[in-house]
Amino acid sequence: MVATLALSPNDITTKLVYNYLNSINVSLQESSVENSALTLEDGKIFTGTTSVVNSLAETFITGLTAKNETDAAEVQKWLKLTEEADKDPSKVAKELNEHLTTRTYIVGNYLTVADLVAFARSYNFVEKLSSNERFELLNLTRWFDFIQNTAASESGPKSGLNVVEIDLEAPKVEKKVEPRKSKIDKTKDQPKGNEVTEGKKAGKKAAKEVSKKEKETKKEASTTSSIISPSLLDLRVGHIVKADKHPDADSLYVEKIDVGEAELRTVVSGLVNHIPLDQMQDRDVVLVCNLKPASMRGIKSYAMVLAATSAEGKVELVDPPPGSKPGDKAYFEGFEEGTPEPVLNPKKKVWETLQPGLITTNNKEASWVNNEDKSVHLLRTEKGICTVPTVINATIK
Repeated sequence: MVATLALSPNDITTKLVYNYLNSINVSLQESSVENSALTLEDGKIFTGTTSVVNSLAETFITGLTAKNETDAAEVQKWLKLTEEADKDPSKVAKELNEHLTTRTYIVGNYLTVADLVAFARSYNFVEKLSSNERFELLNLTRWFDFIQNTAASESGPKSGLNVVEIDLEAPKVEKKVEPRKSKIDKTKDQPKGNEVTEGKKAGKKAAKEVSKKEKETKKEASTTSSIISPSLLDLRVGHIVKADKHPDADSLYVEKIDVGEAELRTVVSGLVNHIPLDQMQDRDVVLVCNLKPASMRGIKSYAMVLAATSAEGKVELVDPPPGSKPGDKAYFEGFEEGTPEPVLNPKKKVWETLQPGLITTNNKEASWVNNEDKSVHLLRTEKGICTVPTVINATIK
């Protein structure tokens, strides 16, 4: 007996997962049933989208399964949560957006069935968003665009989920200035002629102030349109002096890192499932040092270690060139002269705008690709280019 999938005509989610797993030995039957159903060779029957895609991922060798029990529980959580996308898509989108702040994939750092399911269930919502609305949900938009161009590049269109054109550039912001009202002397016992004269003077003064304000606003708008550049990032070489597992989080490391300051910085990284602890000890790394400090399971992190993640989920730390010292400035070629902000303003979304362009080249060099002109800017210090051991075309974050 061959496993059989009775596919409901409205079940795009199951259709996407099935088309992604096009090599599995499952007989597909288009059906008019309300809920899709999967019948396995041993006679077991699974009904409903979540149950069916779960079984497809776990029964067959698909590459969509979780790699450990913790990740498996996380997959189930998101399969269940995204079921609400039909009823309250905005709520699900916001939860995904927050969750994906520091992630390439929904669970762990590799593709799981949760990514395909969430992609299908959020498709209609994301497709209808305006550019500004997508920018407000930048992490969700970045992840959505990544999935549609990688895992769902072929199975998406086959399932009726065509590629959504997404502009990942930050929209230009122009502030409107309300003209200031002139303050005319209204003293009643003043001669009428003087009142008119003072009124004219006040009017001219107000006009000059408005003109000055307009010039400042145009200058500010011009600056705003070009302000988001790699030169705003405070990138430095750091040396991990000590690394331990987070006492309250199985997937996090807590590192003490020398970045050329009087005191070591505490940094929390979600790398436990990807890099062994001994490879985190006594080594040089590259860090973003001016992100707003964030508390991660009770421990505040004061920087972020850069790591590259391949499409297959392999993770490697970005290595500074030999001879680099803690505190050495790292920068993208062409952006050497900029002055980083002491702490990036989260509202400006500087990191969120730049991060999608961070990628490793075919020569295993860390780089930033300008989405506007597709120019490539290598990450370097005065000692040379920053690199990774093996992964190419990998996302850096």
